[in-house]
Amino acid sequence: MQTDQAQRIFQQTYNYVRETSLLESTLALLEWDERTGLPTRAGEHRAEQVTFLSGLVHQRKTSPQFGEWLNQLAHSELAELPNSPVGASIRGTKRDFDKNIQLPEALVKRIAHAVTIGQQVWSEAKPKNDFASFLPHLETIVQLRREEASILANGESCHYDSLLDQYEEDAKTDEVAMVFADLRDRLVPLVKQLTESQSGPDGKSIVGSFDVAKQKEFSHWVAKQIGFEFDRGRLDETDHPFCTTLGPNDHRILTRYYDDSFGSGLYGTLHEAGHGMYEQGLPVEWFGLPAGAAASLGVHESQSRLWENMIGRSKEFWQWCLPHAKKWFPQLGDISVDSIYSDLNRVEASLIRIEADEATYNLHILLRFELERELIDGGLQCVDLPSAWSDRYESYLGIRPGNDSEGVMQDVHWAAGLIGYFPTYTLGNLFAAQLMNSASDDLGDLPNMIQAGNFRPLLEWLRQKVHQYGRCHKPTQLVANATGSPLSCEPFIAYLTEKLTPLYS
Repeated sequence: MQTDQAQRIFQQTYNYVRETSLLESTLALLEWDERTGLPTRAGEHRAEQVTFLSGLVHQRKTSPQFGEWLNQLAHSELAELPNSPVGASIRGTKRDFDKNIQLPEALVKRIAHAVTIGQQVWSEAKPKNDFASFLPHLETIVQLRREEASILANGESCHYDSLLDQYEEDAKTDEVAMVFADLRDRLVPLVKQLTESQSGPDGKSIVGSFDVAKQKEFSHWVAKQIGFEFDRGRLDETDHPFCTTLGPNDHRILTRYYDDSFGSGLYGTLHEAGHGMYEQGLPVEWFGLPAGAAASLGVHESQSRLWENMIGRSKEFWQWCLPHAKKWFPQLGDISVDSIYSDLNRVEASLIRIEADEATYNLHILLRFELERELIDGGLQCVDLPSAWSDRYESYLGIRPGNDSEGVMQDVHWAAGLIGYFPTYTLGNLFAAQLMNSASDDLGDLPNMIQAGNFRPLLEWLRQKVHQYGRCHKPTQLVANATGSPLSCEPFIAYLTEKLTPLYS
């Protein structure tokens, strides 16, 4: 094919995908609206809207003409540089097309309807501790995802691979399980050592009543200071924090606040702002195409966990932040940096994943990874999830949920059909530790920058090493390029040990 002909076809493809992204971002807007205050009786109509638009998106993504353009481009010289924005967009879009074309439109629409209704029922059932009302919806969602996994597996024995691949390109269940097993073997003795110590933080400095209105102001201010651009985004509330992108300059982050918790709203904001800043760092001109999309959810989580924990729970952060926090919360007036730093890094077995400390957090993920693999393989039925969940918590963390709201229904992911998503949280932690090490080496005196409230150099480093590339590299290669090292749990374990052991000695 002549170069000029390939360029014309690529421009047609570019325009077509950008038009499809208009529909997809409209779907994201409907999701944001649903999670921020949709009237209860509007739920069924919203499900019909989402189902209809999801069908249109699938039609466009599987159009024969679209497929023909991609086939021609895949054999053109434009595809010969797969890590360039053009080459990566051809590779990634063709890869996505080949998967989408396997899924019947009817199945896509059934999944869209099921997860929309499922999330609505979950939102009502969770505060009532009513797993029974949620169960039939969960069973439908799991069955539909099993069907999807079976189709995409193409005869391979591990159906879970095809779901994991949707969030972490080319990741294999067995390989992830090996890394996780190594992490578990390193984490369990470290957690045991810390939690059985006779000394350590007591958490008292962050206990009390914290006005929610002031928490909102403070969280907004902190997000702005670290680099979230509020002329391209906003911060709202929901029952389960998340980040969504509605356009190249429209990034929504959501958190939740409790008047008896100083950290919940703040760290939810830091986490989601990390996601949002990644989205804001992607190339705007490539929005909707692979070159303008996040490399993977594991890489996405590396950004949120880095800002939430490695920055937000560092002593240097609180040397900068505490004097400001006291302006909003006078009750912190007598609290020292050492006290709040220690208490915010307290290690303690707990039931709620998003409230968990850094040392125990990944144990929450490992048990979910195991459970959803068993759900997809058919070895575990939804009706047995509450007891399996509780047993696994007792085995991993030595505690049992008192009810299903703080147990199997605490996360929205399965209600949203996001099976295969959970492993990306732990992959994100591992990536974040490697990225933070390299950023520290490259930037020089990063601790003093953080202590001075100068977050721009770190954000710019992440933009240069991670954000600008979109999906031009596969996730593990992107991180290896940025850090010079393959995926390993060693940097994360070293980070935890160096940070936490002094607090318990």
